[in-house]
Amino acid sequence: MNKLKHARPLACAIAGACLALSTGGASAADAGQAGAGALKFDGAIRMWVEALSWNDQRKGTLEFDTARLGFKYDDGRFLAAGRERYYHYTSRQTGASKGADMLFNEYLWAGYRFADKGELHVGQDRMPFGILPYASNNFFESIAWYAGYEDTYAMGLHYLRKIGDLNIDAAFFPSDGRHLLSWTRSVGELDGLDSVRYSNHLMKSYGREEKNTFVARLAHPLALAGGKVEIGASALAGRLAATSPALSDGNRRAGAVHVAGTFGNLGVQLETVKYANDFTGNGSVAGSWYGACDNDCVLIGAFGFTNRLAARGHIDIANVTYKIPGSIGPLSQFMVYNDWSRIRKSAAGYADSYQNVTGVTFSAGGWVAMIDVSNATNQPYLSPGFGNALGAGGGAKSSGHRFNANIGYYF
Repeated sequence: MNKLKHARPLACAIAGACLALSTGGASAADAGQAGAGALKFDGAIRMWVEALSWNDQRKGTLEFDTARLGFKYDDGRFLAAGRERYYHYTSRQTGASKGADMLFNEYLWAGYRFADKGELHVGQDRMPFGILPYASNNFFESIAWYAGYEDTYAMGLHYLRKIGDLNIDAAFFPSDGRHLLSWTRSVGELDGLDSVRYSNHLMKSYGREEKNTFVARLAHPLALAGGKVEIGASALAGRLAATSPALSDGNRRAGAVHVAGTFGNLGVQLETVKYANDFTGNGSVAGSWYGACDNDCVLIGAFGFTNRLAARGHIDIANVTYKIPGSIGPLSQFMVYNDWSRIRKSAAGYADSYQNVTGVTFSAGGWVAMIDVSNATNQPYLSPGFGNALGAGGGAKSSGHRFNANIGYYF
């Protein structure tokens, strides 16, 4: 495998800090200053079978999904965590003459726990926004992930603390992290190295980069109707730095309120997000896959692919789950779910994007299976219209169905 490309000094420094914490923590444990087992490793290898209603080349073939390896360190005072992922796409998935390989980081941070149990994380960490850790239950996550507002990671500082029952998060991310510890030999099949990353962010290769993003989140648990409910609010504000002289700098902002609860075996998640990317002139410059966006759209990307996204809009999420008690032979931990989400776009003439995913997950030892059936309109991965679905959308063929059965071994 070729060496990692563009591993910047900051990434190397963070990786070094994490390793230093692990080594130092092990010494502390030997000295009786920390508990045994402070450093733990985890990983997974997954395969999948899929069927897309609009693509006859992707129906019923067993394929490799991902291999991942991560670690966690916690000796009571010092903390660290990281995870790296490897993917292989077939030519059916890339739509090119050949497949693609890529390696990228999901997260990598080092931290410190204070006497009041508050924590400070430094590095690439999850943005504390909306329902955590996920505003979804299915393999594809909610449509908020594709817009960059679920399961999103960036580079900076994250402070979290609990005061009474109130959970407080405050974070500052000078950089979105870009393609931290990323590698690919398939730049031609993917939309450049800048898109080889875990979470969706605006693309520097299309003239914009997220900078100096502030995120704050408050969440409070309540007892309600015999269950446990969390209510919360989040706010995000940052800068859209123009990386091309053809564009002007801008700002981004978002706010969210959410309610998430469990009532015995029943679970409910509700969230609404309002977001805006504000700038004058075009939203992007032309790149290898797309022409320039006007004022109503931007270019966003992850996992090697990029898409147009409505620059302003609302995201709505409504999910329900039910855990089925008991087991069937070696199979247990059954949970069925229905996850619905949409983007209501502010631009005139832009068609809204919807997705609904119904599924079940269960496990047997270290094996975990997730089976999803999705129905979607103007969703680039769950319906036709890739590239412009999250932007203007519409078109004669904008709705589709996708079946996905994913099985993996987790260790």
